[in-house]
This record gives sequence, structure tokens and C-alpha cells, in this order.
Amino acid sequence: MVREMLARIAAADPGREVFAAFRHGYELNPPVDAATLARAEQAIGARLPEEYRWFVTEVGDGGAGPYYGVLPLGAALSRLETALGSLDSLGHDCPLESDVDFGELIGQPDDWDEHLARLESDPSYEARFGELSQKYSDVPWLHGRLPIVDYGCGAWFSLVVRGPRRGTVWLDSSDDSTGLYCLEVDFMTLYRRWLDDALAEATTGTDTGQEASYGFLKYGDNPRYNS
Repeated sequence: MVREMLARIAAADPGREVFAAFRHGYELNPPVDAATLARAEQAIGARLPEEYRWFVTEVGDGGAGPYYGVLPLGAALSRLETALGSLDSLGHDCPLESDVDFGELIGQPDDWDEHLARLESDPSYEARFGELSQKYSDVPWLHGRLPIVDYGCGAWFSLVVRGPRRGTVWLDSSDDSTGLYCLEVDFMTLYRRWLDDALAEATTGTDTGQEASYGFLKYGDNPRYNS
């Protein structure tokens, strides 16, 4: 069903006008090889969350997907090894249970222009964002999470593979001092909603997503998207 849907979208978007379609071309990689799957699950100490596991083993190991596409499992493992030196982080429970919004922690003004102006004029305000970014870009906050989708601008979607929120997808924009947010959906819910949205955009020529303060949550059920 997934590949058939991708074929429909590709036919409706020959110019690859849907965001980042020029990069993935609506193509999926072959399913993951047994060695890479075993390496990931050995590091985790458990099976991958079932919806994601089904996708990479039965549908395709990365390729076409939301934003800049789904990262192949081997590339996700390499990204963790490059950042942390090993895959040890996958064997620990992710401590995240609810959103971590840097602006809320610091008292960011509701008006965005006021926030930007304060970053320019208040060194201590800017420094507090930097401290949070550094804290949440390291362990233990990276524990039990596998990067799966490149959102762009330094932000990533990750899948919790261990811990109380196992199986949920999170947006990690700690590098640009925004925070970490749970989409409150599993991988396949995210993927199917992207398919529906991409088909609608390819056939109508317009982005079907509504305007929202937290646009990166558009394929999830986090109420922040509608705030």
C-alpha cells in the first residue's frame, strides 16, 4: 500500500514540487539487511518498535518520507556513533515523558519579534537558551532515541526505542534552542499522514497544512500544533 501510494504521488508531481521531493524522488530503499537490523536491536537490547520495524523490514529502509525523507537504519546508527562515539545510548531508557519547551522554561515573550530583540539585547537571556540547548543535546536526553527523519535547520525527528514513551516520535530542535516535543503518534501514523498530505499537495498544488505556532508537529496529535 505504501509503495502504491508513493507511485500515485509521484505521478501527480512530475516536477517534484512537494517539499524535498527533489531529494528522495518518492523512492524507497530496499528493506533493511539482517545484519543492520540485528546490530540495532542488539544495541537497544530489544526489538525495534513494531510499526517502525515493519516499515524497515517489509516496506523500505528509508528514502521517501516527511521533510527530507526517512533515514536508513544504518545511517541512523552511524549518526549516533559520530555524535556519541558508540551506540551505548540506545541501550538506556529515554527519560523524556513530556515536551521540553525552552521558551516556557525561560519565560519567552509571546511576541516573536520581542523575543528576537531580547536575544540581541540581553546576554543573560541568550545564554540561558544556550545552556538549555547544550544540556538537552547530550546524554541522558539522547538515551533511547533513534534519529529517523531530517526536518532541516538542525532539527530531527527521533523514535523512542526504550523508556516510558517507547514507540512515540519526537521532534528534537534543541540545537536551535527551541526544545523537544512529542508528536504523540507512532512512526506509521506519522508516515501515513505525510502520504495523505503529499498526495493532496501534489494534486491541488497547495500545502494543506494549517498555520500553527508549532508547524513541525503537523503530522502528530500534540495539541501544541493547534495553539
